[in-house]
This record gives sequence, structure tokens and C-alpha cells, in this order.
Amino acid sequence: MALLLAGLGFCLLGHAEEPARNFYFAGYKIVLIPSDTFRVEVENPDLGIQEMKDGTLSFTLKDASGPMPKDVVRIYTNDVRRISMIYSELIADQPFAVDSLSLSLASGSKGRVNVKTKYLQVSAGAGSRLRVEGETDVFDCTQQGNSKVSTANLKVEKHF
Repeated sequence: MALLLAGLGFCLLGHAEEPARNFYFAGYKIVLIPSDTFRVEVENPDLGIQEMKDGTLSFTLKDASGPMPKDVVRIYTNDVRRISMIYSELIADQPFAVDSLSLSLASGSKGRVNVKTKYLQVSAGAGSRLRVEGETDVFDCTQQGNSKVSTANLKVEKHF
């Protein structure tokens, strides 16, 4: 179900089936908000393409030229498993509690997340920057291509 609220300038996406747990973003600022009710808000839905494919809810801008990110997506959920992003920014300031979380950043993506997980996997490449706070039992991190993952405020039981 998709509902466009023209007066407010954003689109609400809801799914009658199981809520999405895997996400892909290209050119968006993503605000992750803990919530018992799954909901997605896109400020300017006409700027991009939103689709569910192979279990992943993806958001891709139609025009990838110029400064990024160009639009904002707010995701209200308590269950995210994977976020992959290019030319995007992730903001999750409120503690986000999940069993397992995988974050993949590329092409200058950036962000900050506050987590409480049993397993956290981060892959940062191509000049990406990520600040991770909170706590995790297991932390698996790969940094390549002039990327930086800051974990000064992350409590970790076991590093890989």
C-alpha cells in the first residue's frame, strides 16, 4: 500500500505482509527510529524509485548527479537486519536493539548509529565514514578505500 499525502509532501509506505528487514539506499538520508509499528516516510517520493525486490526494500534516486543525499527517508521499526547504502547518510541516534545487524557503506556514505546487538557487522569502503556507539557482543568490521569506522563509544565483548 502506498499513500501520497500531497499537502504534507511525503509518502507513507506500508506493507500488509511481513515488514521489511533489509534495506538498500542510493542518494538518501536515512533516519532510523525505533518503533513497534513498521512505517516508512519518504519526503519527496517523486525523486526516486521505491521497490521491494528479493526481500529488500530499496530506495534509488532517479537523478544521481550533484550533491548527495538529495532526499530523506524515515524508517520506523524495531527489526532491521541489513542496510546497504551508497552516496547516503544514516542517522540512528536512539539506541537500536536487534539480535544481528549488518551495515554496508560505499561511495562516500556516512552516518552514526547507536546499537545494542549480539552481532554487528560493518563493511565500509570507498571513502565512507561511520560512527558506532552502544554495545555489541561480537563486532566484525572491514574498512577499505580510505574509509573510517569510529568505535570509541562502542562496548564490544569480542572483535573479529
